[in-house]
Amino acid sequence: MITINTEKQLIRVDDWSTIVERAGFTGDLDPKQHELKEIIGRYAFKDKLRCGLSSCHTPHNRGYIVVTKSGLETNIGKDCGKTHFGVDFNDKSRQFERDITEKENRETLWSFHFRLDELMQTIEEIRKEGRGADWVYKHARPLVDLNKGVPEKIVRYVCDMIKRGSNIVTVPREATKEEADAEEARTGRPVPRPFIIDELVGQISNLDALYQENNLKEILVVDLAATCKELAGLDIDTLSYTQLSKWVKWVGSIEAKLQRARDAVASGRQLLTVDNLSCLGKVSWVDEWEFEQYLKTLN
Repeated sequence: MITINTEKQLIRVDDWSTIVERAGFTGDLDPKQHELKEIIGRYAFKDKLRCGLSSCHTPHNRGYIVVTKSGLETNIGKDCGKTHFGVDFNDKSRQFERDITEKENRETLWSFHFRLDELMQTIEEIRKEGRGADWVYKHARPLVDLNKGVPEKIVRYVCDMIKRGSNIVTVPREATKEEADAEEARTGRPVPRPFIIDELVGQISNLDALYQENNLKEILVVDLAATCKELAGLDIDTLSYTQLSKWVKWVGSIEAKLQRARDAVASGRQLLTVDNLSCLGKVSWVDEWEFEQYLKTLN
């Protein structure tokens, strides 16, 4: 692949003969007789090309197309450039790569800009489909936010489960004499009486739907939708190198974020069922009726 950097755009060609046929191109340039003006292109091929400097001609796979102050063009490898044109070549190659990156990033953003409506439609579909992101978010938040319809003790218990990374639901109860005796035999020391143990009452599947990194509002609304609107209002042609790099990095993260949202919706649907969550009602017997009212909203 060959990339030529013109004033207006990048030109990409595959055929080396296109370069050889350019006016002024020579495959036998004497570097002692010519001064480097600028780098105008780069190339990378599976098969090696011969260096265009008369004092070298070493085959290489990657290199640059340069133009001299006299107007002649040739191709050289990176090492040849450093050897024959010194610091000037290093400076120009860095600037060339920066210019290429800037134009490629601008092209990427313009290409993506034409897909903004499509992306916004995708976000809307993920949110509004049956038991989609909006439904999952609405019914999941009461489990981790106080005063949203789930008893405080249960909310704090769920938050503690998330913090511990455990999906096991237990409730404390007084151990039987046999259980207390067994614990003393296991540890080899007396245990206080009454002896309190944690009894397993259930397991919650798909608790990951409640993790902060799977917060559907943050992914779809705060990040993707809001940032799309911001990008839609930008003049891409005036963005700086740094701004372009930032935006292209964000664009590159979109597909992963959409997939994370889809996965979070699927996980949320599995989490938010009466059968899956009903064991949490045993965490606080006093509030069991109130929790049952929340569970009814899931049907």
